[in-house]
Amino acid sequence: MYEILGNVGDFLGGVGVLVTLVYLAIQIRQNTNSARAATYQAATAALSEWTSAIGRDPVATGIFMRGSQNPEQLNETEHAQFSLLTVSILRHYENIHFQYSSGALDPGTWEGWASRMHGNVATPGTKAIWQGQRTAFSSEFRAFIDAGLVAAESKTNLPWSDD
Repeated sequence: MYEILGNVGDFLGGVGVLVTLVYLAIQIRQNTNSARAATYQAATAALSEWTSAIGRDPVATGIFMRGSQNPEQLNETEHAQFSLLTVSILRHYENIHFQYSSGALDPGTWEGWASRMHGNVATPGTKAIWQGQRTAFSSEFRAFIDAGLVAAESKTNLPWSDD
């Protein structure tokens, strides 16, 4: 009789452990999803704020547009401003790259960001700033940007897309 009760107790204890593990797995999944959503929101907010600030200032907009496409049209002060703006956006991009590399951004979200980064850095002026400032960034981010530039120059598929 005691043996039967002991076996039932062991069984119920095992069921309790199993239920607890399932509950913890669900909580971890929800926490992971919440962390990803927060990371996405923070990255989007930071870049939106940067873009909005530049867009509200016609002078900054002009400097960024001319600097990206025709940096030789900028005077010394404008070139300094363009450089600061470019390094600022590259820092945002590096953060997004880090978030993706650490698993905080899903691949679908990353693909859009990666395409935007590549398009921006591939412009003549931004590429020139990148070349001069690249050692200030993490080796992983440098490798990512450089691989995208090589792919663009050779007109091959980008390393982060399946096209």
